[in-house]
Amino acid sequence: MSWLLEALEALGAGQRLMMGAVLLAGALYLFKVVKIGRVIGNVLSSGAAYAIVVLVGAGVAIALGWIDPNVAAITSQLSTAADTVWSAVGEWVVDATIGRLTA
Repeated sequence: MSWLLEALEALGAGQRLMMGAVLLAGALYLFKVVKIGRVIGNVLSSGAAYAIVVLVGAGVAIALGWIDPNVAAITSQLSTAADTVWSAVGEWVVDATIGRLTA
């Protein structure tokens, strides 16, 4: 960075101009980071709002007796779903990974 300052000084531009340019670039990048953070925050808050609605709805349905939660059935179904997904794509993923490592 010092060579750039020396080159600008040799051309007649002072350190003040370079410092101003660096601060301007920093401000622009900070503005971009804030915009990205705002988008991420909006996505997360929307997801949280949907999760709250689903959880409240499920709680009301369970409280009114419309749904009878059976933890054993839920875990059994999740296990079956995980086994089905693994049997469908698990071997393919392992074979593709080993193929890339040996190539």
